[in-house]
Amino acid sequence: MSSVDEFIYNRNLRAQEFAHNRTVYNRIQKIRSLLVIFYFAPLAVYLPVAIFMGFITYVTIAAVDAVILVALAGYLAWQGCYKYKDFSLILLLVVLVCNQLLLSFMSPYENVLLYKFHVLNKCALIHLILLIICGTAALINLKINVSYHKLEESDGFPHFNERFFDQEMDKRQYGIKDPYQLEMEKLRKTASTDMSDISVDDLKERSNNENNSGYMDMI
Repeated sequence: MSSVDEFIYNRNLRAQEFAHNRTVYNRIQKIRSLLVIFYFAPLAVYLPVAIFMGFITYVTIAAVDAVILVALAGYLAWQGCYKYKDFSLILLLVVLVCNQLLLSFMSPYENVLLYKFHVLNKCALIHLILLIICGTAALINLKINVSYHKLEESDGFPHFNERFFDQEMDKRQYGIKDPYQLEMEKLRKTASTDMSDISVDDLKERSNNENNSGYMDMI
């Protein structure tokens, strides 16, 4: 197989690889745009509902818990979805599960005062729905992050354009030097090294010697 045929063959293989990776990358971006909705829509609903029920029944612990949870969960979801940080998604699952257990544990000890509304019990129920939705989104997010990290290690990321292969081949071609070019560069380096060894005083001394020899010849 000649070099031209090999180049065409490699380029066709790379074109197929780039097309596959580009398809996977676009699918990841579409899934990620949907995950944003599944993350923040439940959080946006849970926060005002928990605050409203907490303040009208004077159970402020429900409102405080909702504010802290939504802020922390939103930050972790953003880090996992937009920054592709797997640890943030794992931490998000841990936070949601722990908060669900906390609400379930505290609900029997709720001080209902004049209202037998059982705010924490209702917050625990709403939070369970939030846990299912956001937890599922986090698991899907972890799966697509694995695919995204594999794409990061591939050539041409993130555009996966065939021009990347052409540019790499051009660099390799430019990097190949024929023996004549290598010999010329070696001679230039040797000449420049020899010239750097000659000091200014040596040049002056040689010039004076040549002037003296010329003067003696004239005599």
